[in-house]
Amino acid sequence: MSDTGRCWPELYRQAILESDRGRLPAWIEEASEAIRRRSRELWYAGSPESRERRDLDSALRFLGLLRMVGAEK
Repeated sequence: MSDTGRCWPELYRQAILESDRGRLPAWIEEASEAIRRRSRELWYAGSPESRERRDLDSALRFLGLLRMVGAEK
């Protein structure tokens, strides 16, 4: 499933659109890791607060909620 050429928004989109509950945890993990990796890149680059950083934070929070809802059922 992993493809290093894909960026975090694509992986995030795939995770939130995944309808197969069996595959959902893997997509959530892959998207979360891509988001954390991009956040680190921005941090090490000294990037100021930006729209992308806010989007990364929001996406990671939503994936966390999706993970909790998926675990409940």
